[in-house]
Amino acid sequence: MTSKFEKIERLKSGEVMDEIPVSFWRHFPIDDLRGEAIYNRHKEYLRRYDIDLVKFSLSGGYMLIAFGCEVGYTNSIEGAAKVTKFSITKSEDWEYLREPSIHEGILSDMLRGIKMFAKDVKGSVPFIVTVFSPLTVAYKMSGNRFLRDLRTEPRKLDYALQKIANVTKEFSNAALEAGASGIFFAEQLASYDLLSEEEYKNFGSKYDIVLLKSLENRSFFNVLHIHGSNLMFDMLVQSYPVDAVNWYDRGTSPSLEEALGKFKGVLIGGLNEKETLTIMPPEAVRKEVIDAITQTGRRRLILGPGCVVPMNAVEGNLDEVIRTAREHVK
Repeated sequence: MTSKFEKIERLKSGEVMDEIPVSFWRHFPIDDLRGEAIYNRHKEYLRRYDIDLVKFSLSGGYMLIAFGCEVGYTNSIEGAAKVTKFSITKSEDWEYLREPSIHEGILSDMLRGIKMFAKDVKGSVPFIVTVFSPLTVAYKMSGNRFLRDLRTEPRKLDYALQKIANVTKEFSNAALEAGASGIFFAEQLASYDLLSEEEYKNFGSKYDIVLLKSLENRSFFNVLHIHGSNLMFDMLVQSYPVDAVNWYDRGTSPSLEEALGKFKGVLIGGLNEKETLTIMPPEAVRKEVIDAITQTGRRRLILGPGCVVPMNAVEGNLDEVIRTAREHVK
């Protein structure tokens, strides 16, 4: 039997696959801010769904808390954490941002959960840890003032970004040391709706690429997640040293078929988590899975959502994704 690591290796080499790997993930509100709890939830999730790649979904708030924010949970169907108290409320705050230690507080506890999960799976399945880009962290910790400060106080913001990048880089490397197979590098500002390419290069990619290069020879599988719509897709996939890219291909360009010609690595997508996995019948799920496989010619594809699977996703629909991916033969 082909191991899950071998499946990913075959994908990376561009082989035509007889069985398409599957990965999907969700948030675990409140538990995702506690190391042992998030370990237990992922252990249960993997036992329930025999997926080929685990995204170890730390809370969207973990790095924010480390940098002084407070977060809470609402009735969001995605289960994402929301900032309730920003650590940056005036432009001067960027200059006084303190670098937290990854050996203390929430960052240390998150690494403990990662280590526990690595020990539990014992190399049976690759798993990647959620890491947010420095620019994304800065955006979330400062709320509505972020874009204004980026354009009017660039030196102050850049000074803070260097600190955030230092901690993010250290945490990412520590996650690998703890046993993770790679990182899921989430970028939420690489959109023409928010920034120009020049702004993104000056405040985003210059830190991202350094971080990702520090992981290149130490990790098995690093994934770039580009969030939103109207994406700077071409610019990122041409310059970021990652093994795979994930985006909401069912809601924004490029399509899987188009992306296959733009990026030489693995594509993660094909599933409409907002509708197909939540309100559609299994027949629609099966049709969408087969369409994704057809678009890519059974090459370089991991079937997955464009972003986090909502908490109201139908279990039977997730089962159908796995069943179709493993049974469908061209």
